Amino acid sequence: APGSFLEIALMGLAIAILLLSLSALIYSAEKPNIILLFADDLGYGDLQIYGHPTSTTPNLNKMAHEGLVFTQFYSASPVCSPSRAALLTGRYQTRS
Repeated sequence: APGSFLEIALMGLAIAILLLSLSALIYSAEKPNIILLFADDLGYGDLQIYGHPTSTTPNLNKMAHEGLVFTQFYSASPVCSPSRAALLTGRYQTRS
């Protein structure tokens, strides 16, 4: 259920980590390059970087080797429109 204690605790932890990361970036000399790829209907194992045996994704592999690779991610919805809205607004898709 949205708003459960565990969900709220995890969200608080994520926000704390984000704020600590942002404060470290403010004091760094270089500004970061951040690229967020948000793909519809893409499973975890669909990319070569995650071990797909026949899919060839050399550009994504290069980006992954030069940057960060995240192995866990939660989306607000299994379909694109609500999950994109949640990403842009930071709110659940059922909120008005």
